[in-house]
Amino acid sequence: MSILDVPDTPGPDVPPQARPISTIDPALTALLDEARERLGTQSVSLLLVNEAGTVLEPHVSLGLRQSIRAASRVAVGEGFAGQIALSRQPLSVDVSRDTVINPLLRAAGIRCVLGVPVLTAARLVGVLHVGASHVRDFGADDVTALRDIADRVATIADAATPRRAHDAALVLQRSLLPTTPRRIGDLETAARYVPAEGELGGDWYDVFNLPGGGVGLVMGDVVGHGLPAAVVMGRLRSALRAYALEHDDPARVLEQLDRKIRHFEDDAFATVVYAVVRPPYDTIAISSAGHWPPLLAAPGTESHALDVTQDPMLGVAEFERHVTHLSLPAGAILCFYTDGLVERRDASRPGIPSVDEQIDLVGGLLSPDDDPESACSRLITSTIGDDFAEDDIALLVVRRT
Repeated sequence: MSILDVPDTPGPDVPPQARPISTIDPALTALLDEARERLGTQSVSLLLVNEAGTVLEPHVSLGLRQSIRAASRVAVGEGFAGQIALSRQPLSVDVSRDTVINPLLRAAGIRCVLGVPVLTAARLVGVLHVGASHVRDFGADDVTALRDIADRVATIADAATPRRAHDAALVLQRSLLPTTPRRIGDLETAARYVPAEGELGGDWYDVFNLPGGGVGLVMGDVVGHGLPAAVVMGRLRSALRAYALEHDDPARVLEQLDRKIRHFEDDAFATVVYAVVRPPYDTIAISSAGHWPPLLAAPGTESHALDVTQDPMLGVAEFERHVTHLSLPAGAILCFYTDGLVERRDASRPGIPSVDEQIDLVGGLLSPDDDPESACSRLITSTIGDDFAEDDIALLVVRRT
C-alpha cells in the first residue's frame, strides 16, 4: 500500500526530495483530481481502513503540499473521518482541532471539509473527503457528486489486495500498532509509522494504561526484515504488555522480555526502550536495551537526548538491567524513535550524514509549544518527506500537559 501526497504540477518550486518515488494507480489519482475539480475544492484525500476495520490509514491526497506520511492515523469513530467510517454517512464540518485530527489540513489552510464513506457491497473500504480554503456550505449536489466518485474509487481500491510477503508483513505490523490516545492521564500522545519501500523490519511503538494510573511507553526494533521480523515483533509486543502488568520496574520488564526472546525466539535480537510515567507525571522511569534514548524538549531549555543507562540489546545473553529516573517538567515533550529516522541517506550530500547530526536535526525540530500531532507531522515532513524509505520509521511523541 503506497502513501503519498501528489504535488499538483511538480516544477522548479518543488524540490526533488518532495517528488514522490512511490506510485499510486493513475486511475485512482485521476478520480481524486476529478473530485476536486467537480466540487471546486482545494484538497482531496483518501484514507483506507485497515484489515481489522478499526483504523483509517492515510493513502493519497492532492493539494495538501506536504507528505501524507505526516498525516494522522484515525481510529474509526474518532474525528471527522472516523465518524464517517463509523456511521457510513456523509459529513461536513468546519476545520478545527476539535473536529479534524489531521494537522495537515489545518496547516494547508483548509477551512471546511466534506467526506463520504467509500463502500463496496460487502465492506467499508475507506473515507474520501474534499476540503475548501474558504467558508462554504456543501449541499446535496456536492454530496451526490462525491458519492459517485467514491463508488468508482471503491472499485479500484478494493481490487488492490495484498499479494506479496511485503504486504502481509505490513498488514500484520499495522494491525499491531495502536492508535495512540490523544490524551492519557496528564499526557498527550501521537505517533507515526512509515513502512520501508523495500523489505519491512520489526519496528513498533506502544502506549498503554498501567494499574494505578501509570502510562507505559514503548519503542522497539526487531533485528531483521520481512514477515519473520514482523512476527517476532508481534510476540514481543504482547509479552512486554503482559510483563508490564506484573512488574512496576521497567528494568525488570525488559529482563523478562530478554529471557523470553532468548528461550523462545532462536537467533532473534531486538532493541527496546520502555518508559513508565506515573501520577503526578513529573518523573519518568526508563530502561533501555540498546535503543536510542528519547529526546526531550522542555520550556526554557534546549532539546537534548535523555541521559539513560544503555544496556545490551535483547537476545544476546543474560545481563543485569538498569532503570534511570528523570524529571519530566510540565510542558515538556518527549520523542521516541527508531533508527530509520536517524540513519538515512541524504540525496543532496555524499555518503551518510552522521547519526549525531541527524539526531541534532530531529531535536532541533522539537518544540514544547507544539501539540504531539503537529510535532509528528513536522518531524516526518522535515526529515523523510516523500524520499525513498530504506528502513521503517516508528515515531512516538508524548507531551506532559
